[in-house]
Amino acid sequence: MNIEHKRKVWGKGSVVIIVLIIAFITWYYPLSFFSIHQSVTYHNGSNTHNGKTYEEEIGEFKAAYEEDLKKDLESDNYNPTVNRTQFILPIFEQEWLIGTDSKTFDKDKLDRMLFDVQQARNTLLHLVTEGDYPREEREYLVDSINNFLNLEDRIRFIRNGKYFSRSDLQRMLGNLQGYFWASFNNYTTVFYDESHK
Repeated sequence: MNIEHKRKVWGKGSVVIIVLIIAFITWYYPLSFFSIHQSVTYHNGSNTHNGKTYEEEIGEFKAAYEEDLKKDLESDNYNPTVNRTQFILPIFEQEWLIGTDSKTFDKDKLDRMLFDVQQARNTLLHLVTEGDYPREEREYLVDSINNFLNLEDRIRFIRNGKYFSRSDLQRMLGNLQGYFWASFNNYTTVFYDESHK
């Protein structure tokens, strides 16, 4: 074998090895800098809470809320909690939270999610100054604001993690979904219900 032939074989072998390494990184570390697609597909399961799916809980709350909003708009008594909830509710109605189909997440989608959560948190902050809440309700409102801050931190953690494996990301997105559900329950059954009595 001559030297020229050996160089060609080594060159082709090196290219194959590099392609295999990039393919492995893309598959195993889907959001890493070296990943080709920099996205991960989250496989949502059908979870229930209190015997209902999250979609059923959202639907029940939304039906009752729409009645509350209609009454509030027809009334002379402005209720800031009812009015502002229409801007907070879409955070909890994201398709990946409600549906059971797999969803693809990339950094842009995580950035949009983070922005939307920040906007909802700002809406809650406006309620602090706009609403005249008794002490207990104000504490519930602060708890909801803290829940949104925690959601922001968790989204940032996933967004900025370059070396999370595919299984790590599945687990973290599943946990994030759980935190969204818990924040929804905290907002609706604790703060909203108490401040709307």
